[in-house]
Amino acid sequence: MQISTSLFYSNAATRFSQMSSRASDLQTQISTGKKILKPSDDPAAAQQLAELDRKDADAAVYGTNITLASSLLDQADGVLSQISTQLTRASELATTAANGTQTDATRKVIATELTSIIGSLVGLANTKNVRGQPLFGSASGGAAVVDNKDGTFTFPPDVEVSEVPIADGQTVQATESAKRIFTLPGGTDNTLEMLSKLAATLNAGGDVSASVASSLDQITQSIDQVADVSASVGARGARVDLQQQLLTSANTDRSELRGKIEQVDVTDAVVQLQQMMTALSASQASFSKLSSLSLFDYLK
Repeated sequence: MQISTSLFYSNAATRFSQMSSRASDLQTQISTGKKILKPSDDPAAAQQLAELDRKDADAAVYGTNITLASSLLDQADGVLSQISTQLTRASELATTAANGTQTDATRKVIATELTSIIGSLVGLANTKNVRGQPLFGSASGGAAVVDNKDGTFTFPPDVEVSEVPIADGQTVQATESAKRIFTLPGGTDNTLEMLSKLAATLNAGGDVSASVASSLDQITQSIDQVADVSASVGARGARVDLQQQLLTSANTDRSELRGKIEQVDVTDAVVQLQQMMTALSASQASFSKLSSLSLFDYLK
């Protein structure tokens, strides 16, 4: 066996470097609370953490989308409730107008209030959402309903209610279109024009019984239509709430899994550090004594 001074010092230096590096890693683990400092420490665990990071990033986006969808659906539900209230008042006015004791003058007063209700409905339909866009209109920012000032109303033809991603492969329609809200069954008439015609009939005076009776039936249909839309919005809101709960639960599970993979047992790491520092100190002391011996002493 060939022994040289350079080999002796080289082996000692390598051993001390490895022990110092391990001690440094333990100190960093203790200070950061993490046992994986670089991917090479545990490639499999590092891959798991990278996947958890990706899922956390996706969850952050879905969380933002869920918050937005929930806000839009809540706002839509509130506006639909106000629309329903206005239509209920229109039904009460139509019922009053149908009373044979009413005069042309009193019916004109009713017509004035109906006209006011129409204006309110148009205003509600054009409500802005939290992003400053029409709640029931198109994403381009155009009005959801246009009053043509001649008893007719226009709904933009390009309104497409956008779907909001709330989970992998899952989306939710976060609002509704004004056209669906105000279109009567059959698709040929809309609530606003029907109320406008009723107001014009009452202003004209004369025998209005047939027109009022027909309008009452259509107002009832309008109220039912709004109720159907409200029910749909409510169901979607419940779905979004459920998805929020699932997302929160998944976030908690990932956090716990990340802790098991990434977090160091500080007590165990401190014990290992103490043992390593003791071993390093002993090795250095041993090296110091051996390095002071001559080759003849070493061979004895």
